[in-house]
Amino acid sequence: MTEICYKRRAVTPETQQTLTLMAQVLDDLNQALQVELSEMERTGLPPSKIEHVRAGAKAIRDCGNMLLIWSDYIARGDLADSSTQPDSERDLFPR
Repeated sequence: MTEICYKRRAVTPETQQTLTLMAQVLDDLNQALQVELSEMERTGLPPSKIEHVRAGAKAIRDCGNMLLIWSDYIARGDLADSSTQPDSERDLFPR
């Protein structure tokens, strides 16, 4: 496999500030959801309901992390252009 090297560019201060803000908001949301789960447990909701909500909270956390990672990746210009770099591997599952 050929290793592809390309220059990464720095993220603008505005983008970095926005990513930092988004990370904080997502962290606040995750903490709030944990409080909600604790309250559900405290009030005696059925375990199946609590596990369902716990799975949803995990999905939200995972999606938030993915959003931040991709946003940073795109903002830094880490996307290889296969037309200018023919050795780059194509995404088998393009979005």
